[in-house]
Amino acid sequence: MKEQASKIIYGNIYTVDKKQPKAAALAIKDGKFVYVGDEAGAKDYIGDGTEEIRYDSGIILPGFGEGHGHIAPGGTEALFFVHMNPMGTLQEHLAAVKEFIESHPELDVIQGSGFIPTPDMGPNGPTAELLDGMTDKPIVLADIGHHSYWVNHAAMERLGIDKNTPDISDGIITRDDEGNPTGYFREGAMDLLKELTVFSVEQYKEGFLHYQEEYLASGETLILDPIINWDTTDNAALACHELDMEGKLRMHVYAAYQVFQAEGHDTMAEIEHAAELREKTRGRMFELTNIKIQIDGTFPGTPSTAYMKAPYTDPWSVEHKHQGQLRFDMDTLIKIYQRSHELGFTVHAHAIGDGALCMALDAIEKALELTGPHDYRDAVTHLQVVDRADIPRMAKMNVIASTDPHWFDMDPEYFGMIVAVLGEERAENQLPMKAFFDAGVVVTSASDYPVTNPAYPLIGIQKGVIRQLPGRPDTLHGALERVTVEQMIEATTINEAYQLLCDDRLGSITVGKEADLVVLGVDITKCDPEHIQDAPVLGTMVGGEWVYTRK
Repeated sequence: MKEQASKIIYGNIYTVDKKQPKAAALAIKDGKFVYVGDEAGAKDYIGDGTEEIRYDSGIILPGFGEGHGHIAPGGTEALFFVHMNPMGTLQEHLAAVKEFIESHPELDVIQGSGFIPTPDMGPNGPTAELLDGMTDKPIVLADIGHHSYWVNHAAMERLGIDKNTPDISDGIITRDDEGNPTGYFREGAMDLLKELTVFSVEQYKEGFLHYQEEYLASGETLILDPIINWDTTDNAALACHELDMEGKLRMHVYAAYQVFQAEGHDTMAEIEHAAELREKTRGRMFELTNIKIQIDGTFPGTPSTAYMKAPYTDPWSVEHKHQGQLRFDMDTLIKIYQRSHELGFTVHAHAIGDGALCMALDAIEKALELTGPHDYRDAVTHLQVVDRADIPRMAKMNVIASTDPHWFDMDPEYFGMIVAVLGEERAENQLPMKAFFDAGVVVTSASDYPVTNPAYPLIGIQKGVIRQLPGRPDTLHGALERVTVEQMIEATTINEAYQLLCDDRLGSITVGKEADLVVLGVDITKCDPEHIQDAPVLGTMVGGEWVYTRK
């Protein structure tokens, strides 16, 4: 006997290790894989105290990763927010808010999320008047993508926001003809409301544990929270650190600290603060490793804020030659990448428009000239509209494509909104994935939770493969960008670990790595692709210990 293992697991093992893709047995000791191979070889690791577990069907995979999931706001929102159906009507939104107010008299601020600005809210977006009269408390509602706030007059009055409030350079305060804010705040202007959206450390702890319980049951063991300072405080990072120290954090949580270039922000000082916070909160299961930048906004909407190389196609944008909104200038972007790299941070950049992606690549290229080549593994996330000429640049500079397969299928109504602002060609060619793989770009899978909810990894894998809702060909767009099950597994496991610079210890079933795995009751590499998401999760393991078992 070489060494006694605590556990030996037999089954159909897909390691995601290119040196040994398949195995029939694995052995675990001290929380790590000590053997991966055939059943005969596993016998050498059996001792008196070894637990042997056999799965005669299904598949065993490395624990799933999530390359961009907002668990700080998402977990707390699940507990403390009113939730609106994005495709619901204005009256349905108002009814949901009213019901929430009546059932939560203890809350001082009413918060919610999920709406999409629609024509029935008014030509310039939703207004405070629509919410007035429900309560004398502030109401702050985020849209589905968290790129705008819809508030009542009580919220603005509490914060002293009125016609004399100056405009924000990286945001939009929607105003009436007399200059009064209407109650619709977009992009950087949302910062004006942040005081009303702060959660305590204890609330964040409760939210994280809520998320963790649900997503361990989906096989998820690794995640990047891309804005750990969502409410501009350190509370979420401190909450994760406390949970880590208390032994309650059972999945690997990496985090990004978002910095800004706008009024009230010192961009470079924020990066330095992130470095201090990293040292203060680093632990076994939690670490702040990334700087987050939001280069542009989003779409649809008028005006749309994602930054495009060519103008939008809706009438207003055509008239004004509108290409979107940038939240950083090039000089500042270069400085961010340079200083982040010097401090050992990876940069995680939000770019929905093709113009924003191009800017990110230009900034990375210049920063690398200043700092010299290094294994930084900067990522660009969302990548909704991409100039295909920029994809080889990503491969050359090892810039990771953090994609959103959960967004791939779009019902006709929502797709129609996108066509209205992008035109048919750009709308149909949005959200590439196969093109990244084909060019040799490292591709990861993300959900943007809670923008997508539920954000289970198996749903993401399925959507990457079929790009439509089951039995709904009317939701299929970009059919040529479908990828294989194996590619999606790779994007959800080893590539996630690679993005977060922890692939030396996570992401594959490899001797020496931490024993994180998920057991599925169905082999998703062989089942009907439209039923991948239905595969039951039988168990999830982190560090050699079961953190979820199906009852």
